[in-house]
Amino acid sequence: ITVIKRGQDWKIRVCSGDHGLPHVHVEFRDGCRCSVAIETLELLVGAVQPKKRLKPILEWIREHESELLKQYSSIKR
Repeated sequence: ITVIKRGQDWKIRVCSGDHGLPHVHVEFRDGCRCSVAIETLELLVGAVQPKKRLKPILEWIREHESELLKQYSSIKR
């Protein structure tokens, strides 16, 4: 497990055992969790309420898409 970014009450991480569509895991301090596709920003698994909590995270993922895809690929090897 590699933590990529920490926010005020959340963290983004990439897991080495993951498969399928390139994605990141988002964990909030209150226990909410979800997986987000790196390229489409689609919520793949989980739920976050209220949804506006995801806005800064999705913006960060969009801005760092190429870096995240490289990280995902290097962990998958």
